[in-house]
Formats: sequence, structure tokens, C-alpha cells
Amino acid sequence: MRNMKNITRNFMYFILVTAFAGCSLKTDVPQATMYEIYYANKECAAEKRQEFRKNVYIEKVSALDMVDTRQILIVAENNQIRFLQDAKFVALPSEMIYKALVKGLYSNCAAKPIFSPNFDDLRLKISVISLQIRGDKAEIAFAYELFNANKSIKSGMINKELFCPDPSSKTIFDTINKAVNLAIDTLLADIV
Repeated sequence: MRNMKNITRNFMYFILVTAFAGCSLKTDVPQATMYEIYYANKECAAEKRQEFRKNVYIEKVSALDMVDTRQILIVAENNQIRFLQDAKFVALPSEMIYKALVKGLYSNCAAKPIFSPNFDDLRLKISVISLQIRGDKAEIAFAYELFNANKSIKSGMINKELFCPDPSSKTIFDTINKAVNLAIDTLLADIV
């Protein structure tokens, strides 16, 4: 019995020593820089100012699984896929694009976002298909549909590419963000 207690106690000491030794061997992994896609344009994107602003309800933005990740996707010329190691999105692209769309509609003089639609209000559905660096270009592609409670009014596809002059993480993010802003401006011009 006494021998069993010694074995149990020695085993517990071994477990504790191993656990503390493992913690001391832990190395610090460098933190990735976090980036947020945001809408930066403050001027009216519509060509004509309207007295009556259209109410637009933006549905939850959807995205393909490969796109809707916090990792920043890089596709090389030979279609090899990798992610930036030192940078990530602060949230999912679908969430950040939703936020950018809301800000874009607020800054637009012909439409305003609403959060609970009435029967005759417009509804906007977005599905992000691509958000990446492909070769030396930032690329965004999304499909959209504008509809009301009765019918589809307009649908289409927005594709924007923008040259990325430098492979640094900051430049890659800035170029992606500019491409997203261009795509949102194109969408706003199409639907209002």
C-alpha cells in the first residue's frame, strides 16, 4: 500500500514537472497585422442628387467558403494558392463588406440603408465570389440582386481588378481595399 502511494506521488510529480517544462519551452509566435476592409469615399457616388432617397435594405452578405476567411488569399500566376503569413483580416470579409455597403449607402445621396424593410422598400442581396490577389492584381467579384417584395428589379455581376505595385502585406491590403471601394461605387451607380 505504501509502495503504491509512492508510485502515485512520483507519477504526479512527473506530470507536474513535464507540464511546467512544456510551458517554458513555448516560443512566441509573431502576431499577424490585422486589417479591416472599409469604405473610404465620402462624396456622393450618384450622378444626380435626388430629393427623395430610396430606402435600401441590405441582406446579410454571403461569400464562398474560400473567400470568407480571415486569411488574405494570394493566387500565383500558376494557380498556386497561399495565404499571407504576417497579415489577416480583423473579421470575415462578408461582415466587413456588409459594413462597407452600409457606409457606402449612407454616403450616397440617392439611397439610404434601412434595417427593417417595408413592403415597397428595395432589398439588396450580395454574394462575394472572389476577394484575393491574383498574380499582381487585387481582384474582387460579387453578384448582386436588387429586388422588392414583388419582383427582381436588377441583377448583375461586379468585377474589379487593380494593379498591386508591391508584394508587401500593407500594399496588398491597401490595393484590395481600393478594389472593394471601386466595386461598391460601381454597384451604387448601377442600382440608384
